[in-house]
This record gives sequence, C-alpha cells and structure tokens, in this order.
Amino acid sequence: MIECIKKLCEASGAGGHDDIVRVICEELRPYADDIKVDALGNVCAIRHCGKANAPLVMLEAHMDEIGFMVTHVDNGGFVHVANCGGIDRRVLAATEVVFLTDPPINGVFCSTPPHLSDGENKVKKLEDMGVDVGLLPTEAQDRIPKGTRGVFRANFMRLGEYGVCVKALDDRIGCASVIEAMRLLADRDISVDVAAVFAVQEEIGGAGAVVASFALKPSAAIATDVSFASTPDAPPHKCGKLGAGPMLGMAPGSDRTLTARLKSIAEEKEIALQFEVMGGSTGTDADGIAGTACGVPTALLSIPQRYMHTPVEVVDVRDAQSVARLMAGFTEGGVAVC
Repeated sequence: MIECIKKLCEASGAGGHDDIVRVICEELRPYADDIKVDALGNVCAIRHCGKANAPLVMLEAHMDEIGFMVTHVDNGGFVHVANCGGIDRRVLAATEVVFLTDPPINGVFCSTPPHLSDGENKVKKLEDMGVDVGLLPTEAQDRIPKGTRGVFRANFMRLGEYGVCVKALDDRIGCASVIEAMRLLADRDISVDVAAVFAVQEEIGGAGAVVASFALKPSAAIATDVSFASTPDAPPHKCGKLGAGPMLGMAPGSDRTLTARLKSIAEEKEIALQFEVMGGSTGTDADGIAGTACGVPTALLSIPQRYMHTPVEVVDVRDAQSVARLMAGFTEGGVAVC
C-alpha cells in the first residue's frame, strides 16, 4: 500500500490537472470490470456482481488537491498566484512548488531574510507573495502563462514504521483506501455491484461527488476523507489520534443505519475505531452525496492527519488499511443494509 500512496501523492491533480486520473486508472485496472471518466473528470470504476437488479454500493474519495493558479509574472520574473483550494499561507515562505507546464518548472516561494524584516510576523496575503523560478523575466512570462496550475513539490518521506509524510495526502490517502478495498473485494463473492468513485473539485466546493452520485444513483455510499490528528498545539477534543483507527463520522446528515453497521463491522473484525462528532455539515463529499437527487444513505470514515493543507501532511498507513477493511466488510454484507 505504501508504493500506491507514493504514486498517488506524487501525481498532480489541482484545479483540473488530470495526471492523477492516469495513475488512479492504472491502479484500479486489475480490480474493476469497467472504468470511466465522466465529463467533469471524476473516475468511476465498477465491479459487477453478476446478479440482476443488484443494489449499488459507492465507495468514494476525492482525488483533487490544493494548489495554485498563475495570475501574472512581474517585471522581475517572479510568478504571482491565486489559490486553488484552501492554502495555509503561514507555511508558504521558502516552500517548493512545481508549475505544471510542459516540461514542469520548479519554483520556491520568496522568503524575506530575518535580517531585513521589521520584526513583525504578519503573514502576507497570497497576492503579495512571489515565486522564484530562476528565469529571466521575458522567459518566465513566455513559459508560464496566466492560468497555469501549480502544486506543492512532492517530497515523499517515511516517518517511523507506519507514518508517511508528503503533500496531497488530503485525500490521496482516502483514494488509496478505496483502491485497497477494491483489491480486497477482488476475490470475494459479493451480492451487490460496487463503484469506486474518485471525485474532482472537493477542495473548491464538492461538485464532483454530487455529479458522480447523481449519475450512479447508489443504494448506499461510504465517503472517506481526512480529519484532524492531535498535535501539541491542537485542542485534543477536536482531534483523533494517529494510528488509533479511522474516525467514524457522527453528523446530522450521516445515515444512522449505515453508521451503526460500520461500528458493528469494526467490532466483529477487531478494527480500532475513533468517533468524530460534527454538529452540522461534515465539510466533506459525504454532504453532497447524501443530498443528491432523492437522497443517498451515506456514512463517513475519516483518516486522522496532521498538518492539513500543507506540503508535509502526515498519516499512519494502518488507519488507511483499516478504512479499506471496513469498506470491504460493508460491501460484502451490502444486501442487508441497502
């Protein structure tokens, strides 16, 4: 699973860039009867159970990542960008990025030396920051047109025995879990059709999941995303623990029957589970899926993650493996809950 995660996170997929689509299709091919990319860019892989009028279980994760769009190149050759999704501006100074030209161009956000600063630690607005690409102004302006997408540079790193650290784990780690669930189901006899959906545009509003679920009309859906993992500077009651299992969503829009079934499967299979209580929306694709068309019974499994929306997101692979086992277990018993 580590190698799959590395491939997924090193692929680019911000604001409509489709390198991640190619990687996901390659990873899914052995486990699906049919793989399609819809008009919006969602990837949908279906395995048919072979039974007439079988219900459909949808397993979903979003494949887009946060990134940037070039607004202009100034007279000094520095590239200026707008955000494509929620960027944590506090970490941008001296951060490495890649502009998705052909061939790609590396850059680094400008950083004021402390010797020249006025002693204040104010975070600049994104439009006031520049990216140094090491090119002459005319060359930069010619090679990096307005609208060019950019992403954080992927520096994949292992942390201990089970931890991984890299950009775009939100939500490529969820994608890895869905792929692993499809692998686990490949040699099992199931009584439902199963659709693995990898949605676009979650970081900019969630349109992808709504479009995909409207087209599929699933009988039930499980969405997976990331949520907050505890660090010394984060409130413990709002966070899960890394390596302590997936976080089962408890929200007003979550289906109670499906959520209870996932809890029961975790107990049966001795899978560690944490609980995340959300008083309103979940802030994930689960909200859009649940409200599609006449409604889709939907549950949410989140993978604890540190340093969300930065180039150094961190997860524990065991949590992602547990999500895959829960999804596979749910799908095997799908007739009883759909």
